[in-house]
Amino acid sequence: MKIFRIVLIASVLALSVLFFFRTPSYWTGVNIKMSANAPWGSPAAQASMKQLAQTGARMGMLVAFAWQDKPESVTPVLGNDSQPDTIRQGLRDIRAAGLTPMLKIHLWIPWHWAGEVAPAQMDEWFANYQKAIMPLIDIAREENVPAVFAGTELRGVETASQWPALVSAIRAHYAGQVIYDTDSLEQAEKFQHWDLFDAVATSLYTALPDTQKDRIGVMTDNARRLQNLGEKWKRPVWVAELGLRSGQGILQRPWMSPEQVKVPVDLAIQKTVLTEWRDTLTTHGVTGISIWCWYTDPHDGGTDSSDFTVQNKPASSVLSRPAFRF
Repeated sequence: MKIFRIVLIASVLALSVLFFFRTPSYWTGVNIKMSANAPWGSPAAQASMKQLAQTGARMGMLVAFAWQDKPESVTPVLGNDSQPDTIRQGLRDIRAAGLTPMLKIHLWIPWHWAGEVAPAQMDEWFANYQKAIMPLIDIAREENVPAVFAGTELRGVETASQWPALVSAIRAHYAGQVIYDTDSLEQAEKFQHWDLFDAVATSLYTALPDTQKDRIGVMTDNARRLQNLGEKWKRPVWVAELGLRSGQGILQRPWMSPEQVKVPVDLAIQKTVLTEWRDTLTTHGVTGISIWCWYTDPHDGGTDSSDFTVQNKPASSVLSRPAFRF
């Protein structure tokens, strides 16, 4: 009897430890871009998705593009690499690897960031944007995709009054979660249409200090603000793009691409900082984190790459979930 009591007490203590130190509930994933030399449906793309699944990631966000020629244009159309058949195959490749697919729609404007979109006529732009993306929404429904990003970082149209009509039209075709991704925490706090969507989602490319203590302080402030935003709108919070290059001297300018600035490779800083972000964000209630980015070419990234991708780099470990956090 005494032995039974000891075993019982030990079991209760063990369960208590598991409860108080359990890993918070969240998922990890990546934004996936199609490589020209490894199109969806190819053996290379399928190998890349298996490689991604082996990291511990749960979600694969397929990045699809609408395209327009200049910021003031009112005629967005689907990009040549984002036609319905291509996107359908991509979603199937992601699922076949054991990952949950999501569809994430971006706007591509040559030589411009998507947030610079500034339609000459807002009604016409929203009507044509809806027309352009609706075939992809239909594909998402047919492929049982659980979430679709109706837009990404469209700062120039975020205050428009046309959002309710667009989201309503999407929901008429699609029963899954409808999401929007702002380009920054500051824009997420300004955005007034979160009630239309199923989560508060933002990209995070926050400038960070070099010292760990100060860096964690900035991350904690960001995480608390996101937590407050989720509570305000009564929505789960996702970081739909969390990116950092594997390069020296990029912490103060993490949004800068390799085309904008060349830096020496630093694999350790990417792994360290993305892990700090993951742990800080999830401790403060963020329920989903998607890293920028991953490619369908299984040989992309690697130890000589200073690009954002975590592919074939130590930083891919951020996609796995630690068993416990003490």
